[in-house]
Amino acid sequence: MLGLSELGQHLKEQREQKQLSLEDLQRTTKIQKRYLIAIEEGRFDALPGIFYARAFVKTYAEAIGLDPDPLFDQYKNELPNPQREAVTLPSRTERSKPASAPKKRPRKGSFLPALVAIVFIAIIIVGIWLMAQGGGTGDDGAVAPDDGENLEADFSEYVGEDPGVVEPESDEEESNVPEELEQEEHEEQEEQEEVEPEVTLTFKESVGNTSFFELENGQFSDVRIELIGRSYIDVKNAKGKTFYSGTPSEGDEVPLDIEAEEQVIFNFGASQFVNLYINDKQLEFPLDITHQKIDITIVKSSE
Repeated sequence: MLGLSELGQHLKEQREQKQLSLEDLQRTTKIQKRYLIAIEEGRFDALPGIFYARAFVKTYAEAIGLDPDPLFDQYKNELPNPQREAVTLPSRTERSKPASAPKKRPRKGSFLPALVAIVFIAIIIVGIWLMAQGGGTGDDGAVAPDDGENLEADFSEYVGEDPGVVEPESDEEESNVPEELEQEEHEEQEEQEEVEPEVTLTFKESVGNTSFFELENGQFSDVRIELIGRSYIDVKNAKGKTFYSGTPSEGDEVPLDIEAEEQVIFNFGASQFVNLYINDKQLEFPLDITHQKIDITIVKSSE
């Protein structure tokens, strides 16, 4: 920050006009004195983090009786305004996309060559058997020659081990093929399943009447406010845009359209009559006071 901070100088002059010392302001705001001095000097980088700069300035201004909203508009060029990237979760359609089916294994062999060889051998055997049955003494008294040895030799040519004949696969081996394919498909689907990150809401700290939280791996898509009594409610984002402001009664619904926001501040005038739910889980207010604010910021997963 170049030069003297006009915002810091303005806050310091207002504090001195009200005759408040830095020690008095420290007791009121619970902000350490060195951070109060840094605000007056415009050294926002000396604060615990840029994230807390606007919150510290807002608490300082309220403690000396100033409305922080006009200050933010007037000195918006001095104040840091960090931007957060919205967490984008994969759509349910993409998470549930089925894994591609594995290619079928080619069969190890074919029955056709073996079947042809067996039929051919059977034809030869039947032919030889018929010739043997038709031999013997004919009408002319001739005696059929004894071809026993030759028959055995010829037969051995066809029944011997033929390396070209492929033995058929056993029924047991074929029955195991579908089971193996199902097992492989199941393992591939388990590997491709995406693990959906867990949504967590973490309390960071309280400054004055404001409590800061961080919402990790989530969005403001499931937020609701229940009234068990009458209370003033104001809901804004970090830039001061108002989404709701009013005093609903017990049982009234508070409409909120904040799904696209990255930081939301809930202001409850009578917090004892308000139940705030984030992702269907009730948020426990850290402070035991009537008027308090809840500042929630969406952060990206550290994984």
